Amino acid sequence: MNTAIIFGGSRGIGDIIANHFKQKKISMTICARDTNGLVADDFINLFKCDVGNLEEVKQAFVSHGSKFGSMPDFVVNAAGVQGELGPSWEIDERQFEETLKINLVGSYNVARTAIRCLIEDEKQGSIIMFSGGGSCYARPNFCSYGVSKTGVLRLVETIAEELRMSGNEKIIINAIAPGGVKTKMTEEVLAAKEKAGSKAFKEAEKTYSEGGTRPEEITNLVDFLCDFERNMKISGRLIHVREDYNEFVNGDLANKEENGKLRRINLI
Repeated sequence: MNTAIIFGGSRGIGDIIANHFKQKKISMTICARDTNGLVADDFINLFKCDVGNLEEVKQAFVSHGSKFGSMPDFVVNAAGVQGELGPSWEIDERQFEETLKINLVGSYNVARTAIRCLIEDEKQGSIIMFSGGGSCYARPNFCSYGVSKTGVLRLVETIAEELRMSGNEKIIINAIAPGGVKTKMTEEVLAAKEKAGSKAFKEAEKTYSEGGTRPEEITNLVDFLCDFERNMKISGRLIHVREDYNEFVNGDLANKEENGKLRRINLI
C-alpha cells in the first residue's frame, strides 16, 4: 500500500492533491501550520508543522511512520508563501527572510528528511516540489517569491545529481510549475493592486475570474511523477502542467539532458 506526506496540505494546491489522494485511497499525513477544520481517520493522519522548522519536519515523518508503519512513497511539498509585494528595495527585509525560510529552507528541510528516511527504509520514492512565476525569469515586485522559488529549482537539480552519484536513483525529485492557480495568493495580488504591478494584477484578475489551472492538470502531473513506470525515473526537472511530459519520456532522453533545467544563455 502506497502512502504519502503532503506539506501545506490544508489549502490551495496542497488541498487539491490531498483530496485527490483521498479519492485514490492513498493513506497520507497532511501537514500544515493550521490543521483546524481537517479530520483525521484511519487513512488520514494530521500533523501540525512549519516546514521552516527542521525538527518539526522530522517529527512529521516520525508521526507518519507510527501511523502507517513505514515511510511515505510520495512526499509533496506544497507549503509556501508569496511574501510582501512591491519593489525589492521597499519591502520589509524581515518579510524577505521569512519568505526564503518557508519557501527555500522549508523545501530543503522536507527534501533532506525525506531522502534520509527513504534511504534508511530502502524504499523508492518520489519527492515533489512546487515552483512558480519568477523562478525562470525576472518577476518585478515579487522579489522574495521569485528568488526563493529559483532556489528551489536549483535545489531540486542539485539533489537529483547527488542521488544519482550516490547510487540512490530509486529516489527522484522534481518541481512542478502549476501555472496560474486560483488560491489565496491570487487574492493577495488583487489586494496589493499597484504594488503587484499592472501585468501581474491583470493576470490575477484573469485567474480569479476564469479559474486558472484546472485541478486535474495538477493532479495528472502528480500522478505521473508518482508512477515510476510512466516517468522512467526522470529527476531534477521543472515540469509545467501543460507540457507534454509523456512525450518527453517517450523520446530520447539522452538528447534532452538540459530540458526542464535552469540554464544560462551565453552572451555571445
